[in-house]
Amino acid sequence: MFILVIAVAGGLIAGALLGGSLANLERLTLRFAWLVVLALTLQIVAFSPLGAHLPKTVDVTLHFASYALLLTCVAANLRRPPVMLFGVGVLSNTVAIVINRGYMPASKAALRLAGLPVSAVPHNNSELAGAGAHLTFLGDIFALPHGVPLANIFSVGDVLIAVGLAWLIADAMRRPAAAGPRPVAVAPPTTD
Repeated sequence: MFILVIAVAGGLIAGALLGGSLANLERLTLRFAWLVVLALTLQIVAFSPLGAHLPKTVDVTLHFASYALLLTCVAANLRRPPVMLFGVGVLSNTVAIVINRGYMPASKAALRLAGLPVSAVPHNNSELAGAGAHLTFLGDIFALPHGVPLANIFSVGDVLIAVGLAWLIADAMRRPAAAGPRPVAVAPPTTD
């Protein structure tokens, strides 16, 4: 979730620097955008203190369902290049999570750098990458260092999601208002 905050802020700043307007954001339409809200809600439930009371199988199921919802929204909006980039990030995370039984593998170095506990107990949706972890290069291998606001670990997929979201916002801010067809000047008929 932290990377989404950074992406939104980055997109708003980039859009403003490129001469865009916040008013143009209201024209941004995505098919099935409500699926993104539902997906984020499922992740909040699964990985918040509320989710701590749920069986692990429910957490994993909610996690898988959230990515299925995100991929559905991406598929419905593939005509937009920023959504394609966002989708590559979602797909990257989905593959890593599915192949690792519902958790994103996390590197020990990234956990330490972010000031997070290095233990076999999963942190949020990440699990320490051990000998049985697969595709660890797609896992949480990067970190914002401890002491930096929103310090946490993140993956290549998270970076692609953030860049795609920021690009979508900046692009939407830059788009001029849709103009109707311009009137064609027609010369009045001449009488000779």
